[in-house]
Order: sequence, then C-alpha cells, then structure tokens
Amino acid sequence: MPKTEKREKREEKKTARIAVGVADHHVSRKVIAVVIAAALVILSFLIVRPYISALLFGAVFAFIFYTPYKKLNSVIKRPGVSAAIICFLFIVLLAAIIYFTAQITMREAFNLYMSIQQLDIFDIMNNILTKLFPDQPELARQITLTMQQALVTLTNTFIKQVGQVLTSAPQVILQLFVTFFVMFFFLKDGESIIQYIDEILPFSNEVNQRLVKRSKEVAYATIYGQILIGVIQGIAAGIGFYIFNAPSPLFFTLIAILLAILPFVGSWLVWAPLSIVLISSGSVINGILLLVYGIIVVGTIDDLVRPFIIGKRAKINALIVLIGMLGGMAFLGVVGLIVGPIILEYLFIFIELYRTGKMRTAF
Repeated sequence: MPKTEKREKREEKKTARIAVGVADHHVSRKVIAVVIAAALVILSFLIVRPYISALLFGAVFAFIFYTPYKKLNSVIKRPGVSAAIICFLFIVLLAAIIYFTAQITMREAFNLYMSIQQLDIFDIMNNILTKLFPDQPELARQITLTMQQALVTLTNTFIKQVGQVLTSAPQVILQLFVTFFVMFFFLKDGESIIQYIDEILPFSNEVNQRLVKRSKEVAYATIYGQILIGVIQGIAAGIGFYIFNAPSPLFFTLIAILLAILPFVGSWLVWAPLSIVLISSGSVINGILLLVYGIIVVGTIDDLVRPFIIGKRAKINALIVLIGMLGGMAFLGVVGLIVGPIILEYLFIFIELYRTGKMRTAF
C-alpha cells in the first residue's frame, strides 16, 4: 500500500476521532444546560411556592376587573394610573366587606354555638321524627343526634378557621400585598403577558390560540356562571333568612353562598334544614314560608340569571366543573375553584387532539 494512502487513512481516522470528540462535547454541553435549566426551574418553584395562591388570585382578580380597567384607561390614557385606581378601589371595597362581615359573622356564629348548647334539639326534633317514623324510635334518635353533632361541628370549624385567619394576620397581609401587586401588573401589562406566554408555548399557533381562547371562556364560565350566580343565589337565600326570622341569618347566608357556588350542591342544604328548625321551634308559618320562598325564588334563580349573565358562551360540562372546583380547592385553596376547571379543560383539549389524530400537528 503506498505511503500516501496510509497517510490519508490516518488523517481520516484522526478527523473522525475529532468529530466524535466534538459531538460528545456538544452532547455534554446540552446535558449540562438541561440539568442547569431543570435545577433553576425547581429552585424557582420552591421560591414561588409559598405565594402560588397569591399569584393566581392576582391573575384572577385582574381577569375580573379587566373590563372596568379598559374603560377607565380609555378615558385616562395612562395604564399605570388606571391599574392603580382599580386596585385601590378593590382594596377599599374588600377591606370594608371583610371588616363588617367578620364582626357580624363572628358574633352570630358564637351566639349560634351557645344556642345549640342550650337548646334541647333532641326533644324538638325527636317529636317530629317520631311522628314520621312511629315504629322506629331509635332511628329518630340517631337522626336527631347526627344533625345536632353536624351543626355543632360546622359552627366549631367556622369559628376555628376565622380564629386561624386572625392569628395569622401578618402572613395574610403579605399574601394580599403579593396578590394586589400581581393584579396591578396583570392589569397594566396583561396583553403583553398573554403575548409572551403565547410565544414561549411549544405548540402550534392553532393550539396556542385554542388554549388561550378556552382559558378565557372557562374562567368566564366559572367566575360568572358558578361563583357570581352562586353568590346571587346565596344572597337571595339570606334575604329569606332575614324576612322569616331564621337564626343567625348572616352566618347561614355565608354558608348558603359557599354551597351555592358548587354545582350539584346548592343553597337548599341551608334553607331547607332552617325551615325545619323554624317549624320545629314553633314558628310554623315562617318555616313554611321560608320553604316555599326557597323553592320558588332561590331555586329558580339559576335558570333565570344564568342565561342573562353568560348566555351561550363557554359551555362547559358540569361534571368537569364540579371535579375541577373540588379538586382544585383541595390542591390550591380557594383559587382552585377557578384554576381547577381550567386545568381539566386543558387535559380534555389534548385528549381531543389525540382522538382526532391532530396531536402531531399540535407542536
């Protein structure tokens, strides 16, 4: 073999070894970059984790008040000032509601607790249940005891939770500060933030638009279709509590609002038992009127108000809403009521892409 050919082969082997070394170097650099990026993501999550709920609340409040902000900014023409005014007005409104509601509710909850301890509910309810179940006195006694224990437990839990909020006031104030700070920037730079998120998402433009559009629709349906209508329904029930002299009306109004927000549950779990309590305590007419009021007025609010508020927009399966709200609340707290359904809706978007064979075109 000529020396020239040997030299060429040596040069080829040397070049191949260099190429392999360069490739290995690039792979090593990529691995290091991925490890560093993953470490930064994990560390960032650990830093942000204590304030995740505050961040999400800020985004939700910004979404709720974005329309008033746009209208105000169209007049003032200064985004920062407009966002600051909206945040300030919301802080004043929220502080006033919390201050007056907490005072009255704590007093009513305490009075209700003392009344339950002093009132012989067993005799009152046992007389009614014995007439309903004349052949099963033990069943009547067990039902009465269960209702009494449930009411005492509910009242104790409520007082305990309010007490925990009061004792953790500094942490709550810090969380609120973060919430309003995030709300301010989401109002002022909301469009830029959405555009930035749209640019960094690894999906196709069609999927990005679908995710953003569906996020707005589900948030709108959850906030206005579930939460706002639930609040209206609970307030309507509360008006009935005041009119017909139900015990601790404000306390039970708050409970009715919380239950009315959840699909498949509703405020009837409050006004129906209260009607029975009024009847059993001697206020037969008020109890019957409250029951009729709950069925005719409170029970029909959903059918009357929902089409007016959300119309045909953002139809979402009620089961998804229920599971998303309950699971989201367990995972993220109150803000999970809104975030939970959105996350489940994202999952079903990708399931639909897979079902229709469009998953490959999603990236």
